[in-house]
Amino acid sequence: MKISAQEIFAALAGNWTLERDLGEAGRFVGDVTFNAAEPDRPDVLRYREEGFLTRRDGQRFDGYREYDFVLHEDPAGIELLFRDPLSFGNRYVMLQFGEDADEGLCARDIHPCGEDFYHHCMIWQNDTHFETKIKITGPKKDHMLHSIYRRKQGV
Repeated sequence: MKISAQEIFAALAGNWTLERDLGEAGRFVGDVTFNAAEPDRPDVLRYREEGFLTRRDGQRFDGYREYDFVLHEDPAGIELLFRDPLSFGNRYVMLQFGEDADEGLCARDIHPCGEDFYHHCMIWQNDTHFETKIKITGPKKDHMLHSIYRRKQGV
C-alpha cells in the first residue's frame, strides 16, 4: 500500500465513530471529528472525541479528549500535540507512515510519560477505516488500548 502522510491527513477530515477497548478498565464508545483548527493553518486538524466509558462493573461516565494533528513535510509525518491544560502544545507522538503490516499501513512512535511508555501504532486501512493500538508499559501501567475508527456515512 502506497499512500503519503499528506493523503492520510487530508482523508482524516470529517466525522468518525470510535470504539475503544480499554481492557480491564472497560470500553469507550463515541464520536470523533477532525476539523480545521484555524482558517490560516491548513496543516492543522483539531481532533475531538466525545463519548461514554462503560466500566466492567457497569458504571458509565462521559468524557472527551482533544489533540491537534499537524502535517509535516520534511520528514513527512503527522505530529499529535496534546490540548489538555497540563501538557498543552507538547508532542504526544510523530507518526511517519511506511511500514506495511497485515492490517494496513502502519506508523509507530513511543511517548514517555513519567516512568511509563506509550507504544503508539496507527494502522491506516483506507479513508473509511483506521485503528490505533497503544501498548502502555512501565511500573504503573501494563495494558493495551485498541481503538477502531469508522467514517460516519451521510454526514
